[in-house]
Amino acid sequence: MLLAKKIFGIVFSYKKIISNLSIGAAERLCNIWLAGVFYFVFRYIHNHFALIDIVSSWYSWVALILLTDFVWYWYHRLGHEINILWAFHIVHHQSEDFNYTTSTRITVFQALVRNVFWCVLPLIGFPPEMVILTLVIHGSYSFFTHTELVGKLGWIEKVFITPSHHRVHHASNTEYLDKNYGDMFVFWDKLFGTFKEEQTKPVYGITKPLKTHSFLWQHFHYLIEMSYRFNRTRGLKNKFRIIFGKPDVMDGDEREIVEANWLVEGQPIPVFERRSGRYKRYINVQFAAMLASLILITLYHERLSVSSNFFFSSILILTLVNCCALLEQKKWIFFVEYVRLILFVEYVAFQFNGWYYFVLCNLILLLFTLTYNTLRKKYIQLVYQY
Repeated sequence: MLLAKKIFGIVFSYKKIISNLSIGAAERLCNIWLAGVFYFVFRYIHNHFALIDIVSSWYSWVALILLTDFVWYWYHRLGHEINILWAFHIVHHQSEDFNYTTSTRITVFQALVRNVFWCVLPLIGFPPEMVILTLVIHGSYSFFTHTELVGKLGWIEKVFITPSHHRVHHASNTEYLDKNYGDMFVFWDKLFGTFKEEQTKPVYGITKPLKTHSFLWQHFHYLIEMSYRFNRTRGLKNKFRIIFGKPDVMDGDEREIVEANWLVEGQPIPVFERRSGRYKRYINVQFAAMLASLILITLYHERLSVSSNFFFSSILILTLVNCCALLEQKKWIFFVEYVRLILFVEYVAFQFNGWYYFVLCNLILLLFTLTYNTLRKKYIQLVYQY
């Protein structure tokens, strides 16, 4: 980061990086089970509905890579042109920075929709093993196109999607909107008239930037806006357009109204408190522990019981909510800590499976509940250092 700032003049925002990685971590957690489910879906489709029987060969791999990118192009384009799909994809475009952490901004809803599109590949006849490996390669390629550190790449840009091409896609400049949907190859955009070369400096993010780093709000704000517009729209045809029409049908005052109604301003934090870096250190510790836990769950989730998987997954999601709330120095984060404590204590009681452990654990919870306000005050003072 320091090198990028020194050489390229690119400034990395701590808050935006944590926000990006939080969304990506949640998707990785959910994808532990989603990937397994869709492997069996791919297998079922291939075994029962495959149009032809394709075997592994150099030309079948080439055909699969091309078809994968072709399906991606239309999945991606429809994700920008159909409102309900844009509601799932918009999270990827919210970041006003453009770096490798931006590539992680994939929600579980977007991953679910994307896997539905991938079902076309085993339906054609490609074996699930070939499909999964190709998707890993395809997804890895797109990670490296999310950067400002790489300039234009000459003749390579005639064939492949490069960081320059993808910067255009992530830009909110009027001339760059709805351009460059390709993931690996550039010729789909040129063939279907959506290609745009990078000329003016891109301005990243969505056309109406969010006012918060809230983990939950970043995921659900657009669905709330759609619900608001849907309830106030008359006529079945017009309501249908809210869901399946283009996103420009939402070009009104939805954002301002739902933010005013849902984003309740908390008590202002004193200036000297905001200058404290302690809360960032607390975020760093939590985030490091969360990432380590995510790796362990990914490796060993099959050996864990259902209750253990539920417990660890819930703790990780609450940690992500907590970290993003800490970015804005919200005082309600103690409630999240309290919920994490409840989960932990009840999980311990359940694991020991004895009435005396159950009584002891709930007595501890009762003690914390009775001293909730005092502990909350001490916690806020400790974390925000004032």
